Amino acid sequence: MNHKQFLVRGITFILVVLVVAGCTATKANVSATVAPQTCPTAEIKSCPTAIAQACPTAESHSCPTAAAQVMPVRSGFRKLASATANAIITFEPGDKCSMRVLKTVVIDADLRIELEINDNAYQDYIVWIYYLDPGMTLDDLKTQDTDPITPAPFIHIAGAMLATPMSRTLYVGQVTINPAQGPFYFTCQVDGPGPRKMIDHLGPLEIRQ
Repeated sequence: MNHKQFLVRGITFILVVLVVAGCTATKANVSATVAPQTCPTAEIKSCPTAIAQACPTAESHSCPTAAAQVMPVRSGFRKLASATANAIITFEPGDKCSMRVLKTVVIDADLRIELEINDNAYQDYIVWIYYLDPGMTLDDLKTQDTDPITPAPFIHIAGAMLATPMSRTLYVGQVTINPAQGPFYFTCQVDGPGPRKMIDHLGPLEIRQ
């Protein structure tokens, strides 16, 4: 083998090696594939909803009511003063008015009336004090429905008492006390919130020497 033949064979061998190596690399590249992947998708979420709430309602309250009124407690002195009363006139619920005589009225003394209001249906409680013409009695007074401010001719006003609901009042009146004028009589009225209203006529409260 001469030198040229040796050189040709060497070059041919190198070319074969290069060709084989190139084919091998091609096959490796062809066989290498990207790992399969699923298409990206957004995470499925339920639609946000507001938390269910009950409709707001006003807090239930009971209707305000006025505090129950009670009769005030009397002091020791007040009780002693009440013991000097000639009579007790009492207003009760249901438009009732009554009188309890404790002792007759004495000449040259004061007329003393204890007024007890055991009711709170009205704003004011009124007692009118009268004496009547000779011969007139409680039956005659009961026939009168006119307002005591403008009384009948045989009625003579000697005084008046006013009191508030659920109260006690001691009336000490500087009225003329004369047995000749006859006994005292009384008219019970109430006033407010409506017009003044007649309740009853009471008497007699006698006068003695």
